[in-house]
Amino acid sequence: MKNKLFIIFLVISLIMAAASYIATDNYFMLGGVFIVYVALSLLFYIPRLTNFEKQCERFHECYHFISNFIISLSIKKAIKAALENVVLSMDNEFQEMMNRLDNMLEKEKIKYLGDSYFPFHVYKLFLQIIDLYEEEGGDILEMSKYLLQEARNSEEYISTCRNLARHKYFEISWLWAATIVIIVLLRFTLKDFYASIKNQPFFLISLAAIFVFIALSIFVLIKRGTDAKLKGYQSHEKII
Repeated sequence: MKNKLFIIFLVISLIMAAASYIATDNYFMLGGVFIVYVALSLLFYIPRLTNFEKQCERFHECYHFISNFIISLSIKKAIKAALENVVLSMDNEFQEMMNRLDNMLEKEKIKYLGDSYFPFHVYKLFLQIIDLYEEEGGDILEMSKYLLQEARNSEEYISTCRNLARHKYFEISWLWAATIVIIVLLRFTLKDFYASIKNQPFFLISLAAIFVFIALSIFVLIKRGTDAKLKGYQSHEKII
């Protein structure tokens, strides 16, 4: 994911730098635009998007784990059997992590996940329900009804956030792409006018402001598009 984003933003940086040079015939503009876009990509765009995708994928894992564990526990009636069953349904990375916890008891493993892997409010509710089930027994499906609904709502919320963000990225990208194309074409369609203003400070400053504004609009767009808040996640520094 991170490498893919790096390539995407490197291409965007090159396109913006090339467009600025074509529009101004100025090497300082080319270098300045390229540096600004690469710097913002490395310092903000890529880390923010990477973290958001990690958050989404981690919550999806959490939702999958909780749902499968509760269903397995309702059938197996034993935490050890339920945990073994749900681990088999997870991906290889998760299974390898759980294999490294062989020295722990099943209950310790489940608690460890809440401390180090699933830093979400719904997982804390899940742990409380498991404690209650161990102490008093009962119908685990009935006891977990609110929890599963809460987890389902959060899963739908974060999926909606992802879809809306992607739609906005696509929409705004076309808008700015059209703006850049118009700026570049003006050089070739208004040659005489361009020749008279290309070295004017006001012209260069205006174009520089446009490219900076585009960079800042990408900053705001990504910030808003990745601003999904899942209770409990933001304070967990280990996986951010």
